[in-house]
Amino acid sequence: MVFEPFRTSRLAENEMSSPIEFVVLLGAEQTFLRAIAHLEANVVHGGAPPTFLIKAGLGDPTAVEEGADPVDITGSGGTTVATADCHRIAEDIDTYLVTVNHSAPSGPWQLQIKNNEPEALEFVGFISHTEDETLQPWADFSQPQLNGQEAETTHGIGVHNVGTAPLIIEDAIGSHLGGSGSPCIITARPNSITPHDAHSIAVKCEALVGQRRNRLEEFTHTFSTNDPNLAHSRIGFTVAWPTFPTMCLPDEGCSARCKRFVSRMPPDEFQCETCFHDAGFHGLPSNPDRNPR
Repeated sequence: MVFEPFRTSRLAENEMSSPIEFVVLLGAEQTFLRAIAHLEANVVHGGAPPTFLIKAGLGDPTAVEEGADPVDITGSGGTTVATADCHRIAEDIDTYLVTVNHSAPSGPWQLQIKNNEPEALEFVGFISHTEDETLQPWADFSQPQLNGQEAETTHGIGVHNVGTAPLIIEDAIGSHLGGSGSPCIITARPNSITPHDAHSIAVKCEALVGQRRNRLEEFTHTFSTNDPNLAHSRIGFTVAWPTFPTMCLPDEGCSARCKRFVSRMPPDEFQCETCFHDAGFHGLPSNPDRNPR
């Protein structure tokens, strides 16, 4: 089976992508290349079609234009080894299907995409000998840092489907994001995201006990999706505990749990009015007099 996903960088007007190599199996009759153009999330652009350039062996790259008659693709010896044509998909005017009909063995094969739009565009696609296999989702998740609070907080994790088929997310509502050791729980998510679209997954971060010192923990979560590449559905995220540098904690001998240092009157200005501890317990400079009266 041949299945080649690809994703270009964002291409400026008249800019060409880097060569994308793909395999054609011996005896294959057809190869299908499906590509979707992206301007930005949630936008169907519908601009000028790109040019697809296909190269077989040592032959020259052949330009395949949308809506034009099939063109011959020549191989290393200058003879025709295939024909190719391209058409825009009616259901999504930013998606293009290139069909290559092979007539003789050749290779290696390469594809390049030229952006003909004034707007910078990114192209995502799939290559296969089976047309249906070029219909695939591609999940693009954000990599968040979740800043916790002493009260519950809700955060959003963005997900953009840059693929050519709907993206399905199956994580259960109420399940932990990042495993049972994570303080984060999925509270809402979309069931399906169509190509181009971006949505948010709502995550509730449980109430976190404030710390005197910075505390970060890193977690990994792999969403349950129909994206064939698990790496696309895997995110790493950081949870930041709330910090109170001027806070006393019980494990350091303070039962008052002060969140703000209130200085006593001189000569006891280095003592806390609430808990009578030295200012050092609150993350502030301690009394320089080691033997205060």
